[in-house]
Amino acid sequence: MYMGHFAIALGARRWLRSLPLAWLLFASIEPDLHDALGSWLPALGIGEATHSFPGILYAAAAVALLTALLFRRIGLALGASLLVLSHVIVDYLTSWLPLWHGGPHAGLHLYAIPWADFMLETTTIGVGLALYARSPDLRRPARAGLVAMGMVMVGLQAVWNFSMASG
Repeated sequence: MYMGHFAIALGARRWLRSLPLAWLLFASIEPDLHDALGSWLPALGIGEATHSFPGILYAAAAVALLTALLFRRIGLALGASLLVLSHVIVDYLTSWLPLWHGGPHAGLHLYAIPWADFMLETTTIGVGLALYARSPDLRRPARAGLVAMGMVMVGLQAVWNFSMASG
């Protein structure tokens, strides 16, 4: 589910204020976007490589280069690439993924244990929003909406874990 990835992006906002929030959200789910692109256009041959170590290193480097070119700051490029890398680190907790194309699979596969995945995702959402709340550029009225945002994110995660997984 994307809620944990988005929460990490929101938490990173505290340190990467010069990047638009949309860019942080993009970087946090870039491997899934690549995965979807490969599903829509099988001729690209992307397949399962998007979440493998070589695939994620390539994606992190590409996002870093694009960020450096667009925003002209190496620190921001490094931060965006770390968001891409965080995606797969978290996915190895929740999923069962190949280490490389055709290689062995690894991960805790918490999706198979919905309550455990829900606890991990909810904790990630809480930490991400707590960090985001401390972002110096976040205005006071927006802070009040963080509780509602957290409730929506946790609610969507609950639907994912307890409704969709069982059906």
